[in-house]
Amino acid sequence: FRTDAEALRAPDTLLLGAYDGAVDRSLEDVLDLERSLEVALPVVQIYTAWGDAPDQSFPRRILEAIHALGSVPLVTWEPWLTTFENRLHPDLPLRADRDDHGLAAIARGDYDFYVDEWALQAAAYEAPIFVRLAHEMNDPYRYPWGPPNNEPQEFIDAWRRVVDRFRAAGADNVVWVWAPHVAYAGYEAYWPGDDYVDWVATGALNYGTVAYWSQWWTFEQIFGQHYDFLVGFGKPLMIAEFGSLAVGGDRAAWYREALQGLRTRYPQVKALLFFHVEGDATVTAQAVDWSFTRDSSVVQAVRDGLAEAGPPPSEEQPEGME
Repeated sequence: FRTDAEALRAPDTLLLGAYDGAVDRSLEDVLDLERSLEVALPVVQIYTAWGDAPDQSFPRRILEAIHALGSVPLVTWEPWLTTFENRLHPDLPLRADRDDHGLAAIARGDYDFYVDEWALQAAAYEAPIFVRLAHEMNDPYRYPWGPPNNEPQEFIDAWRRVVDRFRAAGADNVVWVWAPHVAYAGYEAYWPGDDYVDWVATGALNYGTVAYWSQWWTFEQIFGQHYDFLVGFGKPLMIAEFGSLAVGGDRAAWYREALQGLRTRYPQVKALLFFHVEGDATVTAQAVDWSFTRDSSVVQAVRDGLAEAGPPPSEEQPEGME
């Protein structure tokens, strides 16, 4: 998979992975997670915002480090348009006006200067890369590329523009991951089309009772009830952010129940990425802790759950089959 993008577009097994909050500084915590769970993590996720800063350019160094680790990188690529400097890009609107129909501006080519540089760098990198572009585009609360500022067709046009620019640059090694927030109905309106999407992803994060808007949800309630609809898109499925907090219930039991028989219950799920972050303050007033390597009961539950997820499909065919 780490050398063949076509194989990555049609996987025949479940690929485990993770995002660790320290990944931008070191892969040591990813290795520690592997050691704790006694599994390999073939996919390692990073998050990168659009912009002019050095850490918003194509992250070749960390991608090469992930590849050398033996894994495939997944880049969640977030179009924060206000991070571009007007002094460098005088043709762009002022920051205060930039998010209003910002996706339409991407679709018009206003940000081709940035997209094309990434596309050329991605093509030169050559090895396969997952790119999860503008995730949770249907969430009306979190991101500026969401519904308050953009229409579904603007998202579709922007997505296609970016993919087309990458293809024109020869970046066929990029595997495109479309990732709506399944808690909000109607996300099919954002579907860019079969020819523009390789994987369908969503998150499965149990916030427990940490905030007034959350409660203890099972994996079935968060993801399982949406599975059949997601399968209808005809692409391999990825759970790009998988985890539970410890507030409001039994976290060890949550992981064990979520993972038990996973391959049998959800055979089209071909990638599962742990969200392993210690200080996450993206949606809560205070930082919350998704990490669990220091909690032996959770570590054992995840080990047990992975063992009970079911064996990977056998490469051997039954007798009488050709």
